[in-house]
Amino acid sequence: MGNLKWNVGGLSGMQQLLLWSTIFLLSYAFHGATCHDDGSGGNSLTIVPSNRNGVYQRALGKSSIFTCQANVDVPERLSEFRWWWPDGRAIEVTDPRVEIMRDQPDTLTLLFTSLQEEDLGTYKCSANYANTQQLQTEFTLRAYVPITFEDAPINQYAVKGEDYKVKCRVKADPEPQVDWKKDHRMIINSDHYVMDKDGVVIRGVMEGDEGVYTCRVRVTSMGTIEERHIQVEVHEHPQMISTPEEIEGVETENVMLQCLATGKPPPEYEWVNYRRQDLSVLERHTVDKYKGTLQIDGVKREDQGLYTCTARNTAGHVSVTSTLNVVTKPVIEEFKNITTQVLANTEIICRASGDPAPDIMFHKDSEYAPYETGPQHDSRIFVDVRKDERVTTATLKITDVHRRDDGLYNCIAYNKRIRTELLGHITVEYPPTFANTPMMEAWSWDNRLVNVTCLAEGIPNATISWFIEGAIEKPVDIYTPNMKQIGFQSLSSLEIRPIDRWVFGFYKCVATNKLGVAEHRVHLREARKPGPILEAIVFEKTATSISYRIIGPVDDGGLPIKSFVAQYKDSTTAWDEHKIKSWPVDQHEFIIDELEPMRQYYIRFAAENEVGLGYWAQERMEIMPRKSVPEPPIILNEVHGLNGFAVTAYPDRFELIWRVPQDNGERIEAFEISYVPVRNITYRRGTYIDYEWDPIGQRIEEEKPLGEPRHMLRNLAPDTFYRVEMRARNLIGISETVYMVFRTAAVPHGDTWRPLRSSACVGCDPMSSASSSGNHFTFHFVSSNSINTFLLTTLSGFLIQTSHRLLNSF
Repeated sequence: MGNLKWNVGGLSGMQQLLLWSTIFLLSYAFHGATCHDDGSGGNSLTIVPSNRNGVYQRALGKSSIFTCQANVDVPERLSEFRWWWPDGRAIEVTDPRVEIMRDQPDTLTLLFTSLQEEDLGTYKCSANYANTQQLQTEFTLRAYVPITFEDAPINQYAVKGEDYKVKCRVKADPEPQVDWKKDHRMIINSDHYVMDKDGVVIRGVMEGDEGVYTCRVRVTSMGTIEERHIQVEVHEHPQMISTPEEIEGVETENVMLQCLATGKPPPEYEWVNYRRQDLSVLERHTVDKYKGTLQIDGVKREDQGLYTCTARNTAGHVSVTSTLNVVTKPVIEEFKNITTQVLANTEIICRASGDPAPDIMFHKDSEYAPYETGPQHDSRIFVDVRKDERVTTATLKITDVHRRDDGLYNCIAYNKRIRTELLGHITVEYPPTFANTPMMEAWSWDNRLVNVTCLAEGIPNATISWFIEGAIEKPVDIYTPNMKQIGFQSLSSLEIRPIDRWVFGFYKCVATNKLGVAEHRVHLREARKPGPILEAIVFEKTATSISYRIIGPVDDGGLPIKSFVAQYKDSTTAWDEHKIKSWPVDQHEFIIDELEPMRQYYIRFAAENEVGLGYWAQERMEIMPRKSVPEPPIILNEVHGLNGFAVTAYPDRFELIWRVPQDNGERIEAFEISYVPVRNITYRRGTYIDYEWDPIGQRIEEEKPLGEPRHMLRNLAPDTFYRVEMRARNLIGISETVYMVFRTAAVPHGDTWRPLRSSACVGCDPMSSASSSGNHFTFHFVSSNSINTFLLTTLSGFLIQTSHRLLNSF
């Protein structure tokens, strides 16, 4: 390495060997290929990067750089350090295609900014060293064409059913090899895939040909390879699936046309009219190119004609045409109200115009169906319709007119789906009538003001006059101080204050119009207090209450009885200190309660109407029983079925509801409640059937203090009948027992078994339950699934034997 000296005396033999080996390798890597020995005494020029044969291949059009490295001891002694063109000319710094750079004294770099074919050849680098040695080296520059994809779009589109070439045109020198893959699988020549120099042809494209195609290009001699991944989508020609039919538009209204096509990608739509005008840019026209709709606002007559819809995508297009017909909305030009009389003949005319001439039908507002042309279900009515160019005349004819023919009639002119309506009225005149006057009599008492009213129906409206019937009929004097007429037409009333008895009697209402006269009588009667009741029958007596059934009076005083009233007192007080109680007359049982045991009471009854309280019936004496046990409670739960039982919606609980009974003089302390599972036993004795509820489990007893009259029974077995008994208790004793039977709901299907408190399951297999008695234990299982009898019997026996062993061990 020139005159460089190395001192390695302090190293071992192995260390020296490793050091010299490292120096040799670094020296070889740094200097690269050396020029041939030219007798320069070890000084030389080397091309970097190194190449053993001195031939370099570079891509045309690309940048490339070469460095001439001087291997000398003193680089500053180099002179005439330069590069030479292949034709022997020195390369100047001013040459536009190259750059000469001398970054260090011992290097000279040649840079090609864009290598061209004329730049190819053998280049020489030379230099003088110390003005005594001529140094030089050379290399040969050759060109190659790199792999270039000239026409290979990464997204390409084929059309279903057609041939398509997946394009991949490449350029390379040396000549490249091209192969193809689809979705990572090699493609080989076949009837469907045909390899070409610039692509692969797909014969009769199908949907399955969609995917990723890989164009792989190799230049073996250069050791290069490139891939281009191409996404091929298979497109389909548009096909119309919804063709717009002939459409009618109504003048001045909006209309919409639509066509619909399939295709891939989804097509866009265009609409043109018969003048081939693009409708997306015309006023009053709106085109949705994605939905295929055309909306025309405020349709005019000139809009009538053919319209063409075109669906277009990258695969092609398809067109359809539709006809728009513009119709004129019908106009009703004549429909007049008419007046006729009962039993006369009449007709009402409706005239309408349009293009085309409309149809007409009549509809009476009080009837369900319209009148069609011709005779109707009611043979008195006939409809005649005639057309004359753009005008239609319809006549509704009625013979022997009835009052029910009076009312509103609708003339409906329609032009296919377009209709215009106008109301007209037929007025039917008829004589007065009091058919709908409800008042036949009126009542008054104690100079109470009363209205005597009549309602006269008639067209035209009737005039009302009032008369007082008697030995001599006379008109009502409206100026009499105690009488006043209110209303003189149709609805009229006499306001009367009966200050004298002579005003009671019959009044006649007379209605008059041009077609006749009608009369109606109203009887003004004097009301009285009701007479005494006929009888009060004791229905039930306890220590603190009496229940009666009351038979009302024969004379109700002319007005309905509204209530019964009782006055009562004990034997030690006067009637001035009595107590009173009232009941509505429609009540079936009348109870006087809060009485005291072993007391004597006097009670009298009277009836009451609007006039007032009637005469008292003869007073009666009642002696109350001594204090005793309470009356039995009344269970309020609703029962069903022939043998009478209640049901609950729950499988494990039931709410018992009752009415608190009379305590018979001593406050009720509590209610004793007990319940037990039962089963129904039916006895047949000839044609007679008897039912009994037989206990089959343990009885549970509970107590409910006086308070809210309801109690929840819990931990019951599903789908089981129970008999519940209850009694009321006070300090004296316990009432009679009342009972009822109820049934719990079944467990929903699929629920798991669960053990229950000691009870029984009515209707279950006998082996599924046992009673708790002595040293036996009862286990109850409930399941919505059927159980094998043998397995259940075995399980029950095992549990009972185990319980015996446990008891014996104690």
